[in-house]
Amino acid sequence: MTDFSNIKGVLFDLNGIITDSWLYHSKSWRQVAESIGIQWSSKLEEAIKGRDRIDSLNAILKSGGMENQYSEQEKEALADKKNDIYQQMLEIMNPNDILPGIHDFLAELRQNDYQMIIASASANAPKEIKKLDLEDYFPLIVDLKEIKHNKPAPDVYLKAAEMLNLDVDQCIGIDDGIVGVESINAANVVSIGIGDPKVLSMADINFTSTKDLTLTNIRQNWSK
Repeated sequence: MTDFSNIKGVLFDLNGIITDSWLYHSKSWRQVAESIGIQWSSKLEEAIKGRDRIDSLNAILKSGGMENQYSEQEKEALADKKNDIYQQMLEIMNPNDILPGIHDFLAELRQNDYQMIIASASANAPKEIKKLDLEDYFPLIVDLKEIKHNKPAPDVYLKAAEMLNLDVDQCIGIDDGIVGVESINAANVVSIGIGDPKVLSMADINFTSTKDLTLTNIRQNWSK
């Protein structure tokens, strides 16, 4: 790992890091899955966390042995159905949905002149940041149209570093999903996993909660 003093930017996942909007995504996907006869489970929920819409749908269909039963057009329709459900849920999102410790962490980063950007697999990220009233902290959000492959490929985190005009060894990436941490690692960015350290064991640094996100805690857990 690079020296902590080299770090200039922090690349944030959105769902599960900035806000708990993953709950809305999970409920939306569960409705779609159950509507086509696929049983929902915590294992399936973890498998799709951090993936884009079509990748999530393919994982859901595969879990039910239905991966070859739908045309690409039918898959797009199911993905659109999920997004319609999610958009309805999203209308109630507000700053109270920001996860514990995040406001303080963002303020600390700004005070210490770190750059920040959202590197999310969600096409809804700009709307969510606006709903959370965090546009001042995150004027920069990776546009998924500008990357070829979503998580677990490194593209979104590589693009985030590029948008900050930083080298990857000047950045930290923070994510709460397996595919998200894999994406950070593939980009050769220092990874912080938020959640069960056994599930996210591939992360360079693990915290169980967003409340643990402080510069002091990160520095203390930095590998030499």
